[in-house]
Amino acid sequence: MKNVFYILLLGAVWSSCSNDFEVTAPWKEVPIVYGVLSPRDTAHYIRVEKAFLDPSTSADVIAKIADSLYYPEAAIAVWLERPGTTFRVPLTRVDGNLEGHVRETGTFADSPNWLYKFKGSALTPGGLYRLVVERADGKPNITAETTIPKDFTITNPDPTNIVRKVTFTYSETTTVDWRTDEYGVYFNVFLILPYREEAPDGTTLLRDTLIWRGANNVERSGSQVGAGVYKGTTELPGAQFFRFLSESLQPTTNFRYFEKCSILLEGGGKEIKEFNITASANSGLTGAEVYPTYTNVTNGLGVFSAKNEFRLNNVQISQKTIDSLQIHPLTQALKFRI
Repeated sequence: MKNVFYILLLGAVWSSCSNDFEVTAPWKEVPIVYGVLSPRDTAHYIRVEKAFLDPSTSADVIAKIADSLYYPEAAIAVWLERPGTTFRVPLTRVDGNLEGHVRETGTFADSPNWLYKFKGSALTPGGLYRLVVERADGKPNITAETTIPKDFTITNPDPTNIVRKVTFTYSETTTVDWRTDEYGVYFNVFLILPYREEAPDGTTLLRDTLIWRGANNVERSGSQVGAGVYKGTTELPGAQFFRFLSESLQPTTNFRYFEKCSILLEGGGKEIKEFNITASANSGLTGAEVYPTYTNVTNGLGVFSAKNEFRLNNVQISQKTIDSLQIHPLTQALKFRI
């Protein structure tokens, strides 16, 4: 699975420094780096760009010029290494627009969309990784480090059960608990919902899958439940589950059946937490007059982080949930059965 997350935080980093454009006297080039590593990905992408602080030119104008955003190909060499080991791989410059990662139109030039890529090397959960950007002009290397979270475990629903039932009514929630190490900080919880639709005579008409983001950016507990082990927990609201189904499916005269579902836990981002703390501490009426920019990039700006994920399979939507779906006004026309 290819994955890349770069637009949101790069925009945040850019915004945090754009207010200085008209008051900064000297022209200055600022390296910008953004990347999130995952051991689940087979292809990994890093964004390396440059920002210009120029008192004579609008930031909006500069952002539209591709040559102002990207280093010439021969100007930098990008590497990923694992300190203390022999692991060191080069990243190749590719056009993300041709890799399925099309850059959204907006403030920045969207073509070409240069990214740095490597594939074929499995990353190790719990491993420390260093990004190194070497500059051909002799300026200091741009570096950043991150540790990939170790593998997560879901403890509720009980993974020891062969079938893990989850129950929703419009007024009830279901609880998901998990365990992580210190590098798993922010979490998203998804419910993967394969279903089939049958005609009244039992003929299968289609099979499809819905993906519900039941919880977003949940921060795990700061207290340990074991040596280096932390607990995470969240409630998946029944009302939101019902609304998701009603907005995702059309009423039907046929019958629908949930098949074997899964809970997908995605988390990481110790560096993202620190970025958010910096941003929130400087917002509102009590914020600082001079806004510090969070970065874990040496000789540049940006965020270099990591994530991991865990999938609990054989999850079954309970009979109580189906009964509730059949009578609630939002979902009764969806014709779910068990």
